Amino acid sequence: MAQTLTDTQARSWARTGLLKDGDERGAPAVPRRTFSENLGRGAGSMLLERRTSGVIEVYLLLRRDGKQQRRKLGAYDELNEYGQRCGLAYWRREAVSVAAELRQFSTLEAYDEHQRRTSLEKELAAAEEARQGTFGQLLSDYVDNMERMGRSSFKEVRGALKLNVITPFPALCVRRAKDITPPDIAEIVRHCLQRPVASKGRGTRLTKANATIGKKRQADKLRAYLQAAFSFGLENDLNPLRVGNTLYGLTLNPARDVPVIQGANRANTWVLTKDELRAVVLTLDEMPGRHQAIGKAMLYLAGQRVEMLCRVTWADLFDDGEYGPVMRLIDRKGGHDTPEREHLLPMTPRLSEIMAPLLELEAQGKAPGPFSLKGSANMSPSTALNIFTELGARLAAEGKSRRFTWRNLRATVETQLAAMGVTQERRAWLLSHGRNGVQAKHYDRYSYLSEKRQDLDRWAYFLDGLAGGDQPKAVNVVQLRG
Repeated sequence: MAQTLTDTQARSWARTGLLKDGDERGAPAVPRRTFSENLGRGAGSMLLERRTSGVIEVYLLLRRDGKQQRRKLGAYDELNEYGQRCGLAYWRREAVSVAAELRQFSTLEAYDEHQRRTSLEKELAAAEEARQGTFGQLLSDYVDNMERMGRSSFKEVRGALKLNVITPFPALCVRRAKDITPPDIAEIVRHCLQRPVASKGRGTRLTKANATIGKKRQADKLRAYLQAAFSFGLENDLNPLRVGNTLYGLTLNPARDVPVIQGANRANTWVLTKDELRAVVLTLDEMPGRHQAIGKAMLYLAGQRVEMLCRVTWADLFDDGEYGPVMRLIDRKGGHDTPEREHLLPMTPRLSEIMAPLLELEAQGKAPGPFSLKGSANMSPSTALNIFTELGARLAAEGKSRRFTWRNLRATVETQLAAMGVTQERRAWLLSHGRNGVQAKHYDRYSYLSEKRQDLDRWAYFLDGLAGGDQPKAVNVVQLRG
């Protein structure tokens, strides 16, 4: 019977260089350099060869075309990739496995080439895996791309993702983006719905019911942000213009299967009554200095988006030549492939009168534009919004109105304009709503200044009438940059 070794014998041999000559009891230990075991029919033999350093190398012996060839497998008692020691049982299994693989190749050289290709493919796969971004990277890259393209909402999106995803779900954020599943997205949106409402600032709501609706709206916006982020990731891998080498390996959009939050779009759809709007106009007249001018300008400009107003510079106030003084706003709202759009508004005599304290700032040479509270820098959108948030809280405390925000006033303006007979198309021109269709989106470059002037005059006449004051007077237009 062929001699086989135990691990105890192999370790002793490694230390001393001596090995028993045969299996018989009392057989003497003699110096041995090699030892071989037969692995069975067609599998060849496992050869152990001891070096002078005490290391025992393991080889597979095969006979091919009448010639004996050997292939090194490793070293006895070394650690494998799992941190386990490779004993004799491990190397016997490995030798049998390699022998079976070798039988599929005509020569050892062909086997070596196969191993080389396999190793290269694994390295390439590992490198590709390393390039694939995590969920957190995807969210960050998505917002960075929004900022790079000049999207005005990138700060809001970044804040929402940090609050609802990055902070509460750190384990998800370090997973590969391609491994995120629809249940993961559903859990994120569920967390947004269930977390407590903020106790101050934008979290303050009229009632518990309104707070719930607000959370639904916020959760549905979060779902939309996540869907847009994964759409960005899907396009990124194939986009020749992508920035950086990050690939996400996405094959589907896991947020697309998460349903829309029912009831989310009921938030902030109520509008102020005429009595409530009258209280707003009268209270704005009581505000000090530039607070009054900015608040009234926002209202008399028919509720333009505050992000656009806060970007206005002195260069955006000029004489059109044909239509007179105008204010240029830049509309950056739209999809990822929507270019920014110029939105011109006529500076009517009433608007010039209201904005006179703001327009005087140009001569001081400090503020970059008219919409500045302190006269040194343009105000932020949140500061502008806060004017009406505080006004809504004040009038509610005085019993003159329900608590409202600027969003409610924008809805009120559009509703009242419709009641005054301003068509939906003209309201879209005045308020820079999105344009649909190829003709309107790409070819219609008319500014509609004449129509906007008529509608702004009608709106100013209505507001002045609500306040019970004199109707708009013919006033000298403040001289603007030509």
